[in-house]
Amino acid sequence: MPAAHFYPGMGATSSMYGAPWRDAYDGQFHDWPTKFHGDTVSKLAIQLVKDHRIQEGDTVVGTSLGGIVACEIANQIELKKIVLIGSATRKEEISAFLSLLHPLVDLAPLAFVKAAAGKSPGELAEMFTQSDPQFIRSMCRAVFHWNGLQSDTPVHRIHGKRDRVIPPPEFADRLVDGGHLIVMTHPLECIASIQERNKD
Repeated sequence: MPAAHFYPGMGATSSMYGAPWRDAYDGQFHDWPTKFHGDTVSKLAIQLVKDHRIQEGDTVVGTSLGGIVACEIANQIELKKIVLIGSATRKEEISAFLSLLHPLVDLAPLAFVKAAAGKSPGELAEMFTQSDPQFIRSMCRAVFHWNGLQSDTPVHRIHGKRDRVIPPPEFADRLVDGGHLIVMTHPLECIASIQERNKD
């Protein structure tokens, strides 16, 4: 039976998807791997497909880095759809300011991600303390060398109007009055948008 897989943002855990998400979906809420020594988004997607047993016909939902990885998974296997929450389909959509700063990530990876997230909820700050700095370094470099979504998998995009990390794209299915962390700050609006699309 097709499954729904949920991926968090960089430096975060599956706890980004709080009670409203878990009440609404009987999905699989994943953390990033504790053992990943790759250096590309493609290699990460390959490992996740294997480790999390993602099958053709599944749905992958991702916020920020999680959405980018969802796109790359769609490049590799035929998914039913992908849902991007404050995420990108190509590296050019990421803030130009962060693009200029990303070479500095080796100096202070956690500080870089915190600055990128902006004013973060306390729960997210706690997640940062559990993050693997090497994984963050690797992915901060990788996303700026990613080739983007190549698949024609249906994409549902939900975005914060005030997102400074990945500014609102020209076309979004739902714009929410929030920033980069709408998966945490506006979960009910995000869920409603997905459910409305499912009725179509």
